[in-house]
Amino acid sequence: MIIYQMLMMLWEAILENGLLVAILLTLLIVPWLYWLIKNRQKKFNHRRSTWIAFSIAILGFFFLPLYFSATLFDLSYWVDWAFHLAMVIALLFYSYLVCLPFTVKNKTI
Repeated sequence: MIIYQMLMMLWEAILENGLLVAILLTLLIVPWLYWLIKNRQKKFNHRRSTWIAFSIAILGFFFLPLYFSATLFDLSYWVDWAFHLAMVIALLFYSYLVCLPFTVKNKTI
């Protein structure tokens, strides 16, 4: 039930912020195109990307409610917390996917 509610609220936020979603998709595609062109022979540094993504998600936990004109203290219902946690998890995966092409390292044999 809570996962269904999280996904429905996330979908509603996507539909309401179409321009922001288009910008975020562009910011996701550009690093991967850069990786395809420049660093295809190098392998990913998953550990560094994970640390960066977790750092961004922790910051997002505190600052994402400000985007929706709220604070953490305003999240009083379980639905609010479900939406907030869905946003933080989405931010974690998004930031991981954006950082991954930039944290490539040389292959070692």
